[in-house]
Parts: sequence; C-alpha cells; structure tokens
Amino acid sequence: MDTAQILNDLRTQRDRIDQAIAALESLNGTAATPAKTAAKPAAVKSAKTAPAAAKKRIVSPEARQRMAEAQQKRWAKMKRAMKAATKKSATVAPTTVKSAKVTPAAINGARKPMSPATKKKLAAAAKARWAAKKAAAAKTA
Repeated sequence: MDTAQILNDLRTQRDRIDQAIAALESLNGTAATPAKTAAKPAAVKSAKTAPAAAKKRIVSPEARQRMAEAQQKRWAKMKRAMKAATKKSATVAPTTVKSAKVTPAAINGARKPMSPATKKKLAAAAKARWAAKKAAAAKTA
C-alpha cells in the first residue's frame, strides 16, 4: 500500500467515528456544534493545548435575591448590636463627658487603637527595615 491510500483509509475511518459520536451525542441531547466536529489541523492536534479558560459564573436572579437578603440581614444584625452597645455604654457611664463611639470593630472584639507613640515606634522600625533592605540590595548590585 502506498501512503496516499493509507491516509485515505484513515480519513474514512475518522469520518465514520465522527458520525458515530454525533449519533450518540444526539441520543443524550448533547449534540455537538459543527465547529466541534470539524477536523482540526494536524499541528493543533499534536501540540499540547492549554486548559480552557474558566467561564464567567452567572448567578440566577433568584440566587442574587437570596444573597441580597442575606446581606441585609447581616447588616441589620450588626446595626442592632451597635445600638445595643451604645445603649449599654450610655446606661453604664452617664457621667462621662465624651460619648463612647461604637464601631463594628469594637463589637467584634477588635484590638484597642494604637497610641501615637506606638505608631511612631512602629513607623521608625519599618523605615529601618526598609533602609537595611535597600542597603543590602545596593551591595549586591
């Protein structure tokens, strides 16, 4: 057999396999589009292809509504907690001159704010670290 005959036989087998695949896909309701079944160039088939890009996720209107309602409930809960904390601080210390400002971070148990002196110390330490890093980079360059 010559090469042309072998290629012709292989192409006819490929066509029969493509027809069988199309028939099976039509039974499942997943019929392929003509672009999927079209023969690809040999260079594309042999080269390793990158994984397909992830499709953008689409959220249904019902799911979007549920997410919005859940977020509104979370904000309402936080707002109630802030009001309760404000009332509690007002009843505990009515003699204070300055009213206590209640923030969401205060409700969730966040740390106390830093003093200005501590901020200066931290800033100086960060500047020293960066200066040391730049000096090391300058030596290696």
